[in-house]
Amino acid sequence: MALARSLAKKAKILLLDEPLVNLDYKLREGLREEFKKLFTGSEASQSIFIYASTDPLEAMQLNGDIIVIDEGKILQTGSAKEVFENPANAKVAEITNDPAMNLNKGKIENNKLILNNNIQFNLPTNLQTMSSGDYLVGIRATDLHLDNNGYDFKVDISEISGSETFLHLHNEDIKCVATIEEVKSYEVDENVKINFDLSKIYLFKESGELLYSPYQK
Repeated sequence: MALARSLAKKAKILLLDEPLVNLDYKLREGLREEFKKLFTGSEASQSIFIYASTDPLEAMQLNGDIIVIDEGKILQTGSAKEVFENPANAKVAEITNDPAMNLNKGKIENNKLILNNNIQFNLPTNLQTMSSGDYLVGIRATDLHLDNNGYDFKVDISEISGSETFLHLHNEDIKCVATIEEVKSYEVDENVKINFDLSKIYLFKESGELLYSPYQK
């Protein structure tokens, strides 16, 4: 109702502070589509909408200009696509993904990408211009896959979310979350084999700044 009154008055700036936070999932989903139509419709053409959300999926689906803020600091601005594909630093990569992007210390050495003694890859073509040294290695949960030829991980927790299962995993000091596109229960400490889509690897400085994105031009 307040939004309708503001539009009727042709307000120049409208601040929506988590307007969907107390609604159930299906209602939020429907209203997000309505908001997208509203924000781009002729009746809204004279207004600036500022939509505050702590839900990265919601922010990306609205597909506007994004301002990523953490502890009162602006970390990055840009289109939803640019911020998602090329996060300025590791903190932005965590904030704009759900689950947060997996980040683990690693290194490039002897033409290999090494996460620990158990998880080592021949350096993929897309990373061969990177110098040897220590990095923060990032990969999204959706780019980890169950694979009988993959690396051994143990399950810490499994969470069912809609039609997906989030697997929280570890291999020694390496911890990560994998998104499995099915609903399935896993036991704590169950062994699973996981492989990485190396074409989707991100590299950050140890201090967090982005060094390499698979979407960089």
